[in-house]
Amino acid sequence: MTREFSGLADRIVWKTAGEELPVPWPEELCVGSFVYQKDYRMNAFPKTPGGDIWHDIPDEKYFLWLADYLLNNRPELLPEQEKIFCSRANDDAKISCFWIGDLAGWYENEAQSRPNYGYPSDFSETGDFSSVKLRDGGFSYEEYVDSWKDTLEPGESLLTREELILDEYGWYLAIEEEKYAFQKYWPDFYKAESYSMRAGSAGLLCEPPDAGWRVYLALALQVLDSKEKRIKGLKEFYHAWHEMMGK
Repeated sequence: MTREFSGLADRIVWKTAGEELPVPWPEELCVGSFVYQKDYRMNAFPKTPGGDIWHDIPDEKYFLWLADYLLNNRPELLPEQEKIFCSRANDDAKISCFWIGDLAGWYENEAQSRPNYGYPSDFSETGDFSSVKLRDGGFSYEEYVDSWKDTLEPGESLLTREELILDEYGWYLAIEEEKYAFQKYWPDFYKAESYSMRAGSAGLLCEPPDAGWRVYLALALQVLDSKEKRIKGLKEFYHAWHEMMGK
């Protein structure tokens, strides 16, 4: 008998687990039909006169440097990014620095508490739901139901327990891939469990908040016709990111 996953029907499926179980992208990375996955390839950072990483660079100097770096060093777009670029005139593909900051802050805020479940290494092959365990302090299915049951729109339904586990597995995979990419492209920096609100650095050699969003910021900046506007755009990114991280 084929199991139905109607609660995930409108989500963008990333991969499958077990026998064609749909694993969606984290909803916070999805806008319309596009996925804004973090991309760490643009990995330069300002240096001191002595050649060291300038981890305590003042924000204004960082914005000045970043505006030039993003405009002149954008790598070849990945297939999904190319789709976003080619469709940027559509309502569901709009790109601005403020909008990217809003999306990025929402995602980072949620990511700090995800996933809520622990998955065995072979879950992608087996799809065995009985092997998945709630993490200590994790958000249980019962808590999910209590939190959302009274907020549904007409025609909406809650996820089943299995759908919630698959949804959280998408978070697990996204975060694991993110960690791998960060270590590959930013070997002199480390990922923290939470960010500070500074622009240039979240702490001594900690991941800058813009690190994974630079390709999208580069797309947004390239349509601005002055350096002043590009710096303003970067400040808007950080303002929006700050607002969403604080929620």
